[in-house]
Amino acid sequence: MTAAAALGLGSVIVSSLGRDSTPDTVARAQATLADTFSEGQLEDRVAALLAGGQWDESGPGTPHTLGMESETGPENRVLEQPTVPACVRQGIGRDDVALATEAGVYQGKEALLVVLPDSAHAGRVTAYLVDSTCVGRPSLGEGTVLLQHSYTRP
Repeated sequence: MTAAAALGLGSVIVSSLGRDSTPDTVARAQATLADTFSEGQLEDRVAALLAGGQWDESGPGTPHTLGMESETGPENRVLEQPTVPACVRQGIGRDDVALATEAGVYQGKEALLVVLPDSAHAGRVTAYLVDSTCVGRPSLGEGTVLLQHSYTRP
């Protein structure tokens, strides 16, 4: 759905470029709008997701809070465990509780960004971009890992 929205918006922008646009300009505009993830910006995206506080890893799978932070504090919010579909988990090959997830597009493919604790280093996380086409089409089997990087935990 995100991909369809991005492509729809891309069509509007491309049509607004005018008739004198070159095919190269049109292709660049569509590629920029279609991909929500890029390898060069992945570390910043992971840091932003973790700063958003979906989970605070006090222990394996332990939520920081599910409900109110405090009764009087200005940051009352509900934190939810990120959901990772089974076929994406199978593609990654790990059952850890995800620290963060985000759906988007990577290199023209529907993808799910999954951030897990780094199994080898406590001060790091591992980000996986996984082809998420399998979520809507179970016959495809497990998702394919498109990109994997380890980053220092913010």
